[in-house]
Amino acid sequence: MKKTSWKTLAMLFSIPALALIAYGVIYACGGDWDGDYFESSFTPEVYVDESYTPFFYAPSDLFYDAGDYQFDHITRFNDDIAAAWSEYLKGRLSGDQVSSLLLAKDADGVGQLYTALQKKQQAPAAYSRINLVDERVKGFIVFMHLAKEIEAVSTRPQYGWEDEESSNPTVVSPQTVVRAEQLYAGAKDEFLKNRYWFQAMKANFYSDKKENATAFFEKTKNNVPKNTLYYRGMAYVAGVAYRQKQYATSNYLYSVVFENCPALRLVATFAFHPQEDADFQASLALAKNADEKAALWSLYGYYADEQRAIQEIYQLNPKSSHLEYLLARLVNKEEERMNSVEYSSDGVHYKDLDAKVEPQILELVMKLAKEGKTSKPYLWNLAAGYLSIFHGDHAQATQLFNKVEKEAPKSDLASNQLRIFRFTNTLHSTTRMDATAESRLLPDLTWLYATGERATVRYDHAANWSKRYIARLYRNQGNSAMGELFYRDRTYYHTPANLEAMKAFLQKTSYTPWEKMALSLYDVKLDDIYEYEGIMAAYAGNLDNAIALMQKANAPEELYGNPFNGKIQDCHDCDHAAPQKVKYTKLSFLQKMKEMQSRVDKKEDIYNNSLLLANAYYNMTYFGNARAFYYSNIIMGQYGSDFDEYYNPQLTSCATADRYYKIAFAAATTDEQRAKCVYMMAKCERNEKFQGDPENESLAWEGFKQLKTKYAHTKYYKEVLNECSYFSIYLNRGH
Repeated sequence: MKKTSWKTLAMLFSIPALALIAYGVIYACGGDWDGDYFESSFTPEVYVDESYTPFFYAPSDLFYDAGDYQFDHITRFNDDIAAAWSEYLKGRLSGDQVSSLLLAKDADGVGQLYTALQKKQQAPAAYSRINLVDERVKGFIVFMHLAKEIEAVSTRPQYGWEDEESSNPTVVSPQTVVRAEQLYAGAKDEFLKNRYWFQAMKANFYSDKKENATAFFEKTKNNVPKNTLYYRGMAYVAGVAYRQKQYATSNYLYSVVFENCPALRLVATFAFHPQEDADFQASLALAKNADEKAALWSLYGYYADEQRAIQEIYQLNPKSSHLEYLLARLVNKEEERMNSVEYSSDGVHYKDLDAKVEPQILELVMKLAKEGKTSKPYLWNLAAGYLSIFHGDHAQATQLFNKVEKEAPKSDLASNQLRIFRFTNTLHSTTRMDATAESRLLPDLTWLYATGERATVRYDHAANWSKRYIARLYRNQGNSAMGELFYRDRTYYHTPANLEAMKAFLQKTSYTPWEKMALSLYDVKLDDIYEYEGIMAAYAGNLDNAIALMQKANAPEELYGNPFNGKIQDCHDCDHAAPQKVKYTKLSFLQKMKEMQSRVDKKEDIYNNSLLLANAYYNMTYFGNARAFYYSNIIMGQYGSDFDEYYNPQLTSCATADRYYKIAFAAATTDEQRAKCVYMMAKCERNEKFQGDPENESLAWEGFKQLKTKYAHTKYYKEVLNECSYFSIYLNRGH
């Protein structure tokens, strides 16, 4: 046994068990997850009883799909409570009246009815149709009056976030405890007696002498039906034992609750945690039969070791339903281990394509599957077949799946689960993609990749894994285009030959059914490729080619700011929010740039056209207000400053902008114009220096030097001094 596991548990549960019980086992009126995602195809919900759902494997949470399980216990039994009382009252009160009186936090209505009953008056106007003479109605009102009194304490938050001066009492008074016990003792109606018993348990538990709850339970337990109320009362006793540091007794009692009351399994599991291995062994010694021992091992398996628990429970009772959820956890955890993601340099997962199952896990599951003694042998055959796939025994997997198909109950969920596993086995045994393999795989892949709502069964991992697996086979065979269709490689379009191959494929006039299916998976269209080529041509300074390519692309998105503005401060949000007379698309932006370039080439207004062209090239970089120019379906993930090495020169280089600023400077006719050019050149130098060495604190950039020594008399100098903190720091340093 893992002796350290209980220590870990004690650290995990910082909320005292007593506080948990204060929330978890009570509601006043006596009688009261998006699942956690991980790479998995084995779906417990298909065959495992739903009472075990919270205990399915959830890597990042204590419980699976249990919502806010720590704080929803007060309302856990609301529906059952209301239904039971409605059945008891048989129409004497409407369903809404029952729910309102039972579940409302405000006890005024109950108080008014109780007062009228005691004074033998008519019911208040709001409840005028309630017959206070009827014995069952009278019983309900008297019960509710007591229950609301206890509720004032039992539903009070236990974690100190309420105002310390709250008027709610902190413990149930001795008088209320006595009254609850007297009402229990005097009740003749079995329905009421059962609920008064639970209120007496609750009153004792919330009194200043909690140990009296244990004494009352021991004195009365043989006269109480073994229903949900009984086990909720037992959970109070377990909480008291925990408070008294009687950990073996506490955990034993929680295991009995877990075994016998599915509605309280979540609460019992949360509260169960031996402090030491000796506590667990002592709890086992208290167990009176095989089922109670199995429950203890079930909880042990949940927290510590599913394999060990399965072995122990199987020896005690091979028909135990606890085995089923433990098997599901075991398989799911093995899936997570095998599917741990590792990335190769080209962005494709490899580890999870060739993972091997742990031999001892397969051996255990196979052994129990072959013996066929469990209550659901088909579930063990299903798990054994699934694990056999990753042992490389595809024939054995097929045989086991055939048995499951014959023996398992028929349902859509079961059929879909089995189909996923059969497909996984078929693909896992495929080592080469050819026409035969494509024909064999096409029907299942078409089904697996179908869009729409998917209920319960875990399709996603098989779908994603199959794409990666098939992509790798194609790439290993030298067919990079088909590999790209199944699983995108972010470096694929860095290679010109790949780009041309995909363009040729996308322009084919007809496709095979397999190719059509593969195309349906691929989100890059011919327009995207033209757009990508146009973007890259623009960064290379080939505006004619960039325009021609962008005209082929469908890229109607507008840039967020005016890409021809050149400001002292780079403030993207400011530029994006500023009014724009003209909104530029990528194409119209390039066309305007070409117009300016042509004017520069013709020596027309060289200063203004060069300056605007320089601003455009600057704003196309990461530093400018038009970085959306490079946002595309192929240049993915370049939204911050951590660029792929391949794109870094295009997206961070201001060399072209700097060249045009220099042309503008040479054509300038005033010092104001020259001052602006040297400052903009300083910005380009700043970006280059910071990219090369982010820790470089030197601000002695050539543009700053010239601005200081030659243009201090200009108006633009004063604007820079007012807006650019870098320049101010540079001047203050005196160099």
